[in-house]
Amino acid sequence: MRRRALIAPPVLLAAPLVLARPAQARGAIELVTADHRPYAIAEGPEPGFVLTLVAEMFRMIGLQVVFRFLPWPEAEARAASLTGRAIAPLPRTPAREARFRWAVALFDDPSGFASLQQRPPDTLAEAQTLPRIAVLEGSWHEGFLRERGLANLVPMPGWPEALAAMRGHSVSAWFGALPLLRSHLGRVAQLGRPVVAQPAWLALNPATLDIPLVALSEAHAALEADGSLSQMLRPFLGAAA
Repeated sequence: MRRRALIAPPVLLAAPLVLARPAQARGAIELVTADHRPYAIAEGPEPGFVLTLVAEMFRMIGLQVVFRFLPWPEAEARAASLTGRAIAPLPRTPAREARFRWAVALFDDPSGFASLQQRPPDTLAEAQTLPRIAVLEGSWHEGFLRERGLANLVPMPGWPEALAAMRGHSVSAWFGALPLLRSHLGRVAQLGRPVVAQPAWLALNPATLDIPLVALSEAHAALEADGSLSQMLRPFLGAAA
């Protein structure tokens, strides 16, 4: 388990000043997440573009962020059960709806197929023709593909197993968030076009009522208006940013 504090990087210092203060003088908030590059990075000089964005939004409402990195199921359980915690990036699903206070949709996260052996499919119809497709077990990506009738899925318990399957050529493609696939597979990977985009959310523990959601939304809107948001997202999302 790793904790780290973040000071906003120079690229964002031209953003508007503090927009509002929390209703109670909390001073700092803990954000729990997992080590998922390039969104969140536990080790190294950069925290990842999602954590950079979230830290800047909290700075603009007068809060410092302390990050705690945990395996994702533990991170989600901690944020849902302990007051004063936040979590990001979190896809919004029916099972999670009542467990969190949904603060801001940070960006639309594109998902698609990646391959190391051949041109990956750009559509679900093309994906139907492949013999085996890796997908993370229990993820919304697996549910999305199963709901659309794909029976050629190979659920993987984690990223290391999916990566090994790709490198060992036991699967033809991997379906997931494109920035993550690019980060895990490197430049040798071929990425297909986005098949679907899922909003990535900043969420709060439901009992954390002293954080003003309106102020967080205004901070996000200000970063979008002055171009800072696009500047952060474009290296990872490309034209979609």
